[in-house]
Formats: sequence, C-alpha cells, structure tokens
Amino acid sequence: MKPGILGPWGLVIFPLYLGAIILISLASRRRSKSSNDYLNASRSLPTWAAALSFLAYNCGSIEVIGMSAMAAQYGVQALHFYWIGGIPGMIFLAIVVLPIYMRTGARSLPEYLGMRFGPKVRLLNACVSMASTAAFAGVALYALSRVLHVIVGWSLLTGALVCASVVFVYVVLGGFRATVYTSVFQFFVMIAGIAPLVFLTVHFTFASFALRPNRWHLWKPLPLISSHAALDCFGVALGLGFVIGFSYWCTDFVMIQRALTARTVDAARKVPLLAGFGKLGIALLIVLPGAAAPAFLAGTGLASLDETMPALMAHAFGQALLALGTAALLAGLMAGLAGNVSGFSALWVEEVYRIYLRPSRSEQHYIRSGGVAVFVCMLLSESGAYATFRFHDLMEFLQLILALFYSPVFAAVLAGLISKRTSERGAFAGILLGVCSAFALQIGFWRTYVYFGSQMSANFYAAILSFTMAMLGCMFYKRRHAEKTEVAGQRFLIDAGVLEAIRPSPTLALLSAALLLLCAFLNMLWW
Repeated sequence: MKPGILGPWGLVIFPLYLGAIILISLASRRRSKSSNDYLNASRSLPTWAAALSFLAYNCGSIEVIGMSAMAAQYGVQALHFYWIGGIPGMIFLAIVVLPIYMRTGARSLPEYLGMRFGPKVRLLNACVSMASTAAFAGVALYALSRVLHVIVGWSLLTGALVCASVVFVYVVLGGFRATVYTSVFQFFVMIAGIAPLVFLTVHFTFASFALRPNRWHLWKPLPLISSHAALDCFGVALGLGFVIGFSYWCTDFVMIQRALTARTVDAARKVPLLAGFGKLGIALLIVLPGAAAPAFLAGTGLASLDETMPALMAHAFGQALLALGTAALLAGLMAGLAGNVSGFSALWVEEVYRIYLRPSRSEQHYIRSGGVAVFVCMLLSESGAYATFRFHDLMEFLQLILALFYSPVFAAVLAGLISKRTSERGAFAGILLGVCSAFALQIGFWRTYVYFGSQMSANFYAAILSFTMAMLGCMFYKRRHAEKTEVAGQRFLIDAGVLEAIRPSPTLALLSAALLLLCAFLNMLWW
C-alpha cells in the first residue's frame, strides 16, 4: 500500500486516539499510591472494567491479526481457537481455579505456586512467565508493524519503533491500572473499526449457508486422527480444547492478573464468564471476514497471511472507515503489547527483584524498578518480533509458546490440586520435563524425524506430550518425597473445604450453563 492512503482522516483520528490513551494513563497514575496499585491493581477495580480488560487483552494481538490469518488459511476452523479453545477453559477458571487462588490470598500465579510448592517452583514459574510474556509482546510488536506497513506504508522497523515508544510512555506513566483502562477504551475502538467488515465481505442466505463448502464448516472436514491433515479432531479437541485452552486460561500471568483486579471473589469469578459471551461474538467479527478474504485478495501478492486483515480493510473501506479500522487494529494490538509489557514488569519486580535482589525497599523504589523493567521488556520484544518472522503466521509461534511453557505449568497446578503429596521437587522436575519433551518433539518435526500435517498440528501434539510428561514427573517425585509434603499440601487439596469455597452461586451457575450451551449451539450451527 502507498503512504498516505488514509488521507486527512488519518491526521485527525490517530492524534485523537493517541492523545486519549495518554490522558487515561495520566488519570490512572494519580490513583497509583503503592507498588501493588502500579504493578497489579489487585482487588481494586469494578467488575465491568476487569471483565472488559480481560476480554480486550485476549482479543488484542492474538485474535485480530492472527485469527484473520488463520481464517484465510483454514476457513472457519479458526473458530476452534475461540470456542473449544476458549469457553471450557474460561468456565473452569471461573468455577474452580480463581476461588482457589483467591482463597490463599495470592496476588498472582507465581505467588500461589510458591505457597503450594515452595520458592524454587515459584521462581521457575516467574522465569518461564517472563520468557512467554516477552515473546507475546514481540508477537504484538510484529503484528503492529505489519499493519502499519500494509496501510500506512511504513517500514517494519519504523512501525515497530513508533508503537513501542507509545506503549512504553503510557505503561510507564500509569502502570498496570493504565493498561486496564486503556485496554477497555481500545476494545471499543477495535469493535467499531472491525464490525463493518462482516457486512461488506460476508453475504450468506439461508440456502447458501446450508450448501456452503468445507471451508465454511467447523468440524466436518477434520479427520479423527491424521499425520497428514493440517488439523485433526483429536489434536483440536485434546491438544487445543483441553491442554492449551485450560493451560492458557488457568495459568497465564496476565489473564489471572486481570481477573484478580476485581474487588471480591464472586466478582472475580464473573470476569471470565462475562468475557466469554463477548468472545463468542467477537470470533464471528474476526473469523468470517478472514475466511472470505481469499476471494477478495486473490492476486494482491501479500507478503504474509498476517497482512490479511489490514489488506482486507484497505480493499473494502473508504478513507474514513479505513482510518477508523486502522486505529482499531492498533488499539487491539497495543492492548496486547501493553498487557504483556506490564505483566513482565510485575513479574520481575514482585517475583525476582523484591524477593531476591532488593528486599525491604520503598514503594517508590519498586515503582521505578518497574519502569526499568518495561524498557527491558521492550528490548526483548524486538527479539520476539524477529522470531515471529520465522513462521508462516504469528499464530503458529503463539501456540508453540503455549505448548512449550504453559502446558507443563498447568499440569503441575493440577497435580498440586488432586494430590497433597505432590512435592516441590516433583513440580520443578515435572515442569522442566514437560518443556524439554515438547521442545524435543518440535525439533523432531523441524528436522522431519516426526511428521505432522502442519506446524499448528505439531503444536497441539507437543502440548499433549508436554502435559503428559509433566504429570508423570509430578507423580514420580510424589512417591519418593511423600512424607515431606503431606502437611504442606493439605490446604491446597480439593477437599471438602475447597469444594465449599468453589461452590458457585446461582448467578455463577446460570452464567456458566448459558455460556456452555451457547457455545455448543454455535458449534452445531457451524458443524
């Protein structure tokens, strides 16, 4: 695309958008009185803000660019990443995991793991989480540069540097609270800019929907198990739906951090459920235009599938809508970048710097340290952006990160809940074993020792292997060190006391049932 394609509308909308997020950050800064306010904002926000922030972060860098690219490649099968890969895990998070976290008083997943297993597992999880959040930030930075390259004509390096600078300013100004409120603002901008594409690109009648080709079917084209198909039912259902889905929603530091900003346990449990309804609808806004994109963009010579959404906007929108749509993409992607950057900052300060390097310092000292960590994460994210170029699309890289780093952590959390004798050494060994086994499978796939139909299918099976090996590692050390850990693990076990704590209220039960039934109906409708 040529520079200046946005015309005068870009000169009006972009400055207004950037000015608005800076003002929100300044307003948020005035309310940050402690390092917790700045880094976590735990139990300090209304339910609506926590739920919208929860949804906005998840529907930022991953969904807007990545899922439209997946839809261009696989058709509506990209909906799997929203529905089976999202809704069951979100319900499990609300019903089981969040009340257990909050019952212990933990402000984050690493803190919870430290209470359950000990300092070694806490530090290991913090390091793993910092690596994954920096990688996610890099993917978001890569996607931002792609959008600006296609629509504005900037080089990939220029777009990355400009977006990184803006996010750095408003995260440092307002801390985590700023990322919550700016992500809510960005979420509504994103919806306003993307929604018109559905009406401009997708034209179904009742008859044509009934006779739609396989590309527009969700489950029908997938074989049960296949080493040659790009996706198969077993990999999608178990690898994505259970292992990756549950691992992401129940152990992702930024997602848990956002849920824990709600003021009460009941409010925190409503956050993922309310966000789940939004996720069902947003899936259609992003996937359907992406699935229709090949018919509109044939012969345009896109450099990457990740350019599908911005190229489709440039094709279908006039200047005014294109400026709004570009601001929408930037909004969603910046929300993801800012969320991961602030998450990295909180992990470094709260889990490493405060505990091991500089304990008992002033709150202002830790706030300043958080600002330095933001800058470091921005530098690391440049490496993550470069790594993303090595894959066909950014979703392949993101799912690889989840398979490597999230699946074994979820296995350790689950083992700690079902057995009071799961030890610190067992959890530590299980996480390392899971990471190494998944990485070994990926190397085998890249060197063609093991064959899968696609990188995405390899990711799903790597997640299954990682989870299985991590559970086995936890169980092995359980038998050898049971006598040392029975008492320590007792209060974390799913026993009568915990069952009483996780019993949902009638409102929570109704929300969970409605969300699950609606998800099942949509899967049947698009079967």
